[in-house]
Amino acid sequence: MDDGYSQDASWDDEAEEDSDDKYRPEALKEKLIFLIDAQAEMFKDIEVLGQASSSFDMARLTVADLVRLKAWQHPDDQLAVILYNTREKDRATGAAEDGGGGGGGTSLVSFEGVYTLLDLQRPSAEAVKAVRDFTAERFEAEVGSLPGGGRRDTCLADALWRAQHCLGASKSGDKSLNTLVVFSNDPEPCGPATAPGFKPAVQQLRSRVEALQGYRAALRLFPLAAAARPWAPRGALWADLLRALPGPGEGEAEGEGGAVGDDLTMLRELAAVDAATQAGGAPPPAGGGAQQAVLNSLFDAFRRRLARKRTLMRLRWQLSDNAAISVRAYLLVSDAAKAAKKMTPFNPTTNQPLKAVTSYVSVCDGALLDRPAAVAQRLFELRTGNRARLPPVVAPAAEVTEQAALTPNGLALLGFKPRSCLKIWHQTRPSYFLRPDERSAPGSTAAFIALWRAMLSQDRIALCRLKRGAAAPRHVALVAQDEQLSEYGVQSEPPGMYVIHLPFADDVRHPEAAVGLPNPTLDQAQVGAAAVLLQALSLAGGAPEGEAGAGADGGGGGEMFDPCQVPNPWLQRHYTVVESLALSEPIPEWDPLRDDGTMPRRELWESAQAAAAVKAFREAFPQQGTKRKPAAAARAARADEASDAYDAVDWKGLLDSGELKRLKVDELKTYLRKHQLKLTGKKDELLDRVAGHLKGA
Repeated sequence: MDDGYSQDASWDDEAEEDSDDKYRPEALKEKLIFLIDAQAEMFKDIEVLGQASSSFDMARLTVADLVRLKAWQHPDDQLAVILYNTREKDRATGAAEDGGGGGGGTSLVSFEGVYTLLDLQRPSAEAVKAVRDFTAERFEAEVGSLPGGGRRDTCLADALWRAQHCLGASKSGDKSLNTLVVFSNDPEPCGPATAPGFKPAVQQLRSRVEALQGYRAALRLFPLAAAARPWAPRGALWADLLRALPGPGEGEAEGEGGAVGDDLTMLRELAAVDAATQAGGAPPPAGGGAQQAVLNSLFDAFRRRLARKRTLMRLRWQLSDNAAISVRAYLLVSDAAKAAKKMTPFNPTTNQPLKAVTSYVSVCDGALLDRPAAVAQRLFELRTGNRARLPPVVAPAAEVTEQAALTPNGLALLGFKPRSCLKIWHQTRPSYFLRPDERSAPGSTAAFIALWRAMLSQDRIALCRLKRGAAAPRHVALVAQDEQLSEYGVQSEPPGMYVIHLPFADDVRHPEAAVGLPNPTLDQAQVGAAAVLLQALSLAGGAPEGEAGAGADGGGGGEMFDPCQVPNPWLQRHYTVVESLALSEPIPEWDPLRDDGTMPRRELWESAQAAAAVKAFREAFPQQGTKRKPAAAARAARADEASDAYDAVDWKGLLDSGELKRLKVDELKTYLRKHQLKLTGKKDELLDRVAGHLKGA
């Protein structure tokens, strides 16, 4: 991180979604324009993850997936799909055959070698279908590549010009977040540097870039061929384009941060892999390798940037009497509460809607009270606890408001403590995440980073008082988090501070002293048997590879069970059916017994590994014999006492001759005591019970 705090793109939140910006709602929306290179090289077969495909098909499926993602997360955004280096071009009106309108792309100029598949429009199921169904065969039949399958040196500049027309025709093009995503395997988009047309093509490309800089557009590059073979750009043209179009809030520090930094890191990593391959002289393995991991890491970061952060609130952080900064808070986890139904009461006689009117009635004499007089007093009473010790208190509302105003809203720094003082049970609710808000208070980013660095270096947390609106003040702890980068230099965890809500002293319970017998000690054999049992019957499919107890019979898998990651099977099925109907796709088959991940897995219990684990566990923990209940022992004693009287009667002969009914009740109970059967009931019930038992014997 350099010393220019305001230029550090890791802390720049200009591209974040501002949820309370009421005066510029278009600034919350994004216009996403995909530029797909249509050279013949994009249609060559490549192998990715063991499957044959082409760069064009990968780009098509990727765009369809991103359009679907946009339709889910941000349906008010707009997108367009433009192909360049094509044989056909747009019609004279500037609208493509498959274009759907939507506010942009109404230019009257068509460009040679540029074809608009989707005009600027909102993401929808129709847009997903249009991109998904535009296969390589359909492209060759309807559009086609340039004659010879090569490039035209100025075609990329014309494609950027077409994107500029899309933004210019939109009323909010200069306010929204504009992103251009290029899918191309061309290492020299304007041709070789020694070609005669290179300099004019670069000059035209620079003029288009300067025009797009007025729209604060950001350029992203995805060379999909790098997923299957070494690829590296020739020259610095791609890197210069990425630096020239960094997007809003980036670029002052030569575009080395944020999304631009991710793309430049990708180019450097791919160039290093290509150089190592050429130096070694060995052909690269099929399916990619390191270059594929670089591209996957970059694409994951791009998908995360599409889901823009939503600001929960802005806070003023008072550091001292004379110093304060502005920060933004983001909610990381929120309960998905069901929306309350709005009930409209109706008159049962006239079936007309009723209007509810609230009146204040005195509990003493039943007189109607004026609302200002009724709300002028506030009642404070305990909901639980000793009400006799703390009786209800009535205070004027003005006095309560005056007392509440003594504590200003926002954060107030109280001091610092070692990080070890914060325990895991001190968190009482989901935490917030703090980032500096440079726009509300200039200089906040520099002060925030200085404090953040000091807390990380000294391993300390900040104790603050937090007050929001009319809520009571609470104590919170601020925990600094350092920026986490992947092995390819792509940001995986952003820098900032977590806001941990601390409990009051009465909220922390101390465990009671242990009573009774001490817990038995376990040996290593018992602990190992229990671990093997848990691995064999794991809900995630068994133990990780290489651990004891993992085998082919146990449905081995590397995942561990996480109850927070269990999807609702019926809700997922509902969304799958809705999406299939919207995209005109066949509804996939679904068997609750097979596809419901929350159901018990019978194959786990029937496997040989599970049976061996259960047997080893039972041998490690031998069960003591259970004592017979006293009632059962008494019945057995009475049965022994009745043995002599029981043996004196031929019970089977009496049943066959029909003389069983001549016996007395005491004699029937002798039979029942001998066999420990129920003794209650009348004589007829006892006869039926004895006869039924004899027949069953």
